[in-house]
Amino acid sequence: MKTKRLFTTIVIGILISAMFGANGQSERQKLLDLLGDIPPRPALNVDTLEKINIDGGWRYKIKYLSEPVDTIFNTPEDWIYAYLFIPDNPEHKKLPAIVAIHQDGVNYHIGKSEPAGLTGDTTMYYGLELFKRGYVVICPDRYYHGERRLLAKNKSFDPNEIDPERDFSLWSYQVGVLFLKGQTNFSKDAYDLSRAVDVLYTLDCVNKEKIGAIGHSGGGLAMVFFMFYDIRIKLGVSSCGIFDIIRTFNFNVPQPFPSDLAIPGLAKAGYSSFDYVKHIAPRSLLLTRGKYEWGKNDKVSIAFVEEIEKFKREYLKYNKNGDIKTIVFEDGGGQHSFPYRIRQEVYEWIDSRLK
Repeated sequence: MKTKRLFTTIVIGILISAMFGANGQSERQKLLDLLGDIPPRPALNVDTLEKINIDGGWRYKIKYLSEPVDTIFNTPEDWIYAYLFIPDNPEHKKLPAIVAIHQDGVNYHIGKSEPAGLTGDTTMYYGLELFKRGYVVICPDRYYHGERRLLAKNKSFDPNEIDPERDFSLWSYQVGVLFLKGQTNFSKDAYDLSRAVDVLYTLDCVNKEKIGAIGHSGGGLAMVFFMFYDIRIKLGVSSCGIFDIIRTFNFNVPQPFPSDLAIPGLAKAGYSSFDYVKHIAPRSLLLTRGKYEWGKNDKVSIAFVEEIEKFKREYLKYNKNGDIKTIVFEDGGGQHSFPYRIRQEVYEWIDSRLK
């Protein structure tokens, strides 16, 4: 097992060197170190909890291991719960696959169920919609959502109770634990989402060379750091997600963000969100923004629109042969959303690259 793990590490290192070059690899490693520690990977131990035949294929509910028991903080085994969609495939073809990452917001209790099309905002059913277009799709709970929310053992906790304030506190508490362990919100999301790719790699029906990822809002933000970390992801869509972390924590910015979204030492090292995005090149990346996400003439909305164009410039400056697209939309009032027309444009862009 150790030999196999060492071999895998060497192969990944060779792939990174070939993709980014020696200097690019050095900077990429610095950014990876800043992002936070990545824990050793335990065996997946995938369990199938339910299997339901739906129109066009099958929907599974599964769980798989992220991290073992932590004896320092007395946290239990960290299991990831997910919905897995597998299309009917009578010809046994190798199919493209998607990791569909749910948003944040007040619905912490929903998690994976929203992109899976089971509850929540119907404009966020992108996991189900991509399954209907012929993709194998996995929709995992991120670490502080759905069935992965944790509370100290001496506290009462009804997981079905809708309590956004409590769940926001749970997230902040868990990020505190991550910081103490040398991890961050982003390194945890990146690692956990890479475990979803590990699951996809176990499926004979998946084309390992055609795996993409998509997320909205907080899911779109997590998607960027996940794609930066996991070079197996060939394509990514960040819907109203990525922003400049350094600008966000400037005292002149009117909208405060939680400290959980900071990367310790990033500014001191002279880096920013733009550096993470540029190191995704030359892989395919699509970024969207509503023109008036938080209102017309709103400073944050204006900054967000300006930033995705800068993300594109920095990406292409780093690798002019890369593949990046930006969409600034006014559909639905240009709000923080994923309107129908934009989703169709995004899906066609994905199809043109993964099918």
